[in-house]
Amino acid sequence: KQWYQRRVALRPGHDNRNVNFLDTTVQIREGQLKTKVYNKVDDFNFKVVTFTFPHSNISIHVGHNLFYSQLARYFMICSHVQDFIDISNKLYNSLVVRGYKHWELVRKFRLFVKNHSKIFCKYEIADIRGIQRAIFTIKNERDGR
Repeated sequence: KQWYQRRVALRPGHDNRNVNFLDTTVQIREGQLKTKVYNKVDDFNFKVVTFTFPHSNISIHVGHNLFYSQLARYFMICSHVQDFIDISNKLYNSLVVRGYKHWELVRKFRLFVKNHSKIFCKYEIADIRGIQRAIFTIKNERDGR
């Protein structure tokens, strides 16, 4: 039995300039293709628990590694640095609210930068410190998502 269609239909969003496909929003702005992370649960009118808590039965390292892996995912998807910063900051704040340690998340970010030196070329930056400061800024949103 075939579970998936041979072709996937892409339907434009509300403004006919973007399409949400899997976990990516694809937009055309000023004749340029722009991609950023799309998270369906952001459209829900209720909270969804999506990541682990450090005091659960799952090893705390899972949360730290989740942060690293999501940074890599966001880097692959986001075509613009501000989108990468915004989604990374949202995840950082969610994990800190849950009890993950700031310095462990910073350590994972630095490891990510070391292993993904292409970040400097892709986003045309010379110094990662500005991005690091922006990502590791505490926001007042305390919804845990």
